[in-house]
Amino acid sequence: LIYFWRPYLERGLTRETFDTNMCDVLLDLPVVYEPALTTIPIYRSTYVLAYRNDRGLDIKGFDDPALKGLKIGVFQTSSIRQVLTKRGLAPYLKLKTLSHNADLNPENQPWRQVQDVIDGKLDVAGVWGPFAGWLQKMKGEPIVIQPVNMWEDLVPMEYELAAGVRKTDARLKYMLDLALEDSKAEIEKILTDYGVPLVECSACLVQGNIPSHGAYIKPPVTEYKSKPEAASPDQVVTDEKLESWLAEGADLTQELSNAVLANAPARIKLLVSKGADINALDPQGYAPVHTAARKRHPEQIALFADLRADLDAPDADGMTALQHAVMRNHVPTAKVLIERGADMEKKNKEGYSPLALALAEAKFEVAKALLDAGAHIDTVAGPEELTPLMIAASQVSPGEGAIFLPGSTRPIDLARELMQKGANVNAQSKSGVTPLMIAAARNVAPMIGLLVQSGAKTDLKNAQGKTAAEVAELNGSEAAAKAIRLLSKATERSSN
Repeated sequence: LIYFWRPYLERGLTRETFDTNMCDVLLDLPVVYEPALTTIPIYRSTYVLAYRNDRGLDIKGFDDPALKGLKIGVFQTSSIRQVLTKRGLAPYLKLKTLSHNADLNPENQPWRQVQDVIDGKLDVAGVWGPFAGWLQKMKGEPIVIQPVNMWEDLVPMEYELAAGVRKTDARLKYMLDLALEDSKAEIEKILTDYGVPLVECSACLVQGNIPSHGAYIKPPVTEYKSKPEAASPDQVVTDEKLESWLAEGADLTQELSNAVLANAPARIKLLVSKGADINALDPQGYAPVHTAARKRHPEQIALFADLRADLDAPDADGMTALQHAVMRNHVPTAKVLIERGADMEKKNKEGYSPLALALAEAKFEVAKALLDAGAHIDTVAGPEELTPLMIAASQVSPGEGAIFLPGSTRPIDLARELMQKGANVNAQSKSGVTPLMIAAARNVAPMIGLLVQSGAKTDLKNAQGKTAAEVAELNGSEAAAKAIRLLSKATERSSN
């Protein structure tokens, strides 16, 4: 058994663990975590406020006046930060930003804010309960841990945690479910020993005794607001305020990142004129062009191109702006990037071009935009050396007509367009797999017919010596095997 540690849910988590075969199981995932197949809920925990027990603090709620004036540590993507900000406490929050290297640099890990409370650098830390519980119970630190799940009715403060496996590994998921049930007492003891705040949960393996909030239901909207809430005076960044911050030593890269997030083009131009590096990565590992692509701001992309940004520069995870646009299936951003010269063939760390990535991630609208823009149609992707047509074939399903809205781009449409543009229907992957074998294994008759009509050879064999029809039979797709043999005979007759 080999353990690989990640400090928190971070971008690219499943891509860098499941997809690289680094891990088979991820622990402590939210039960509702779309990229993974999760087990039965193991336990439910809550966010907490942690503070020293010798400070005389007795905080009763998020609206407690005692919070004003305190230095409160929060994590960038936490719901507790959201709640405190809505209550006007933003000036008192000390932010721990999302980092791409927290597994290598302990100072970037969220639990460190609890240590900062212990060391007197912060007054309070608003953190995920298990972080604080570990320090109190296992290290004997003098802190109060106050659950906050009953203090807020709109933003969830309590979550159920589970183990997760690849979405295709149902067998392992059920094996883990059985193993968890068999080890219930041992798991409960470990959680208790480590000071995990356990919230009541009838559906969980470990029940817990902290009162649960229950369902979070947002009340119906009674008043329509056509405009967003006006920024408070402390949120408005004027040129004068920015100049004063810079004079006091504010970091140019961080301020540029803030300006990009605020979609403030004038502020961006001012910072660049002051020497901000338009290609520098912020603490989260993004350059401005990556953030613009992630936030779906094509107009920012054009501005950055005018400011001579490197549109093909990788972020800390090796992803380019175009790859981020692909992951968001955002055609306008992708088009601007391509028009301004972004490389349509630059691969990510896994060896996928933007087109291959779009097909693999089911981002079909942006895949069509890439094809229309002239992306290479036979460039192989990943360690298995898959062509775009192979990937498209793997995405076609027998019932996709009922899945896609009229007028939307379906994977079979993309497969057809690839073939019309001259894609090699008989290309073979590293293991000898052809697009026809993929369609056969998935029992997709329309794709099988389209491939054979376009010249796919039915007698090619994979590395195991199996033809497409034999692959279909091995996968229990007798209908697909018969269809391939019939189409093969029909093709032979028509050619004679």
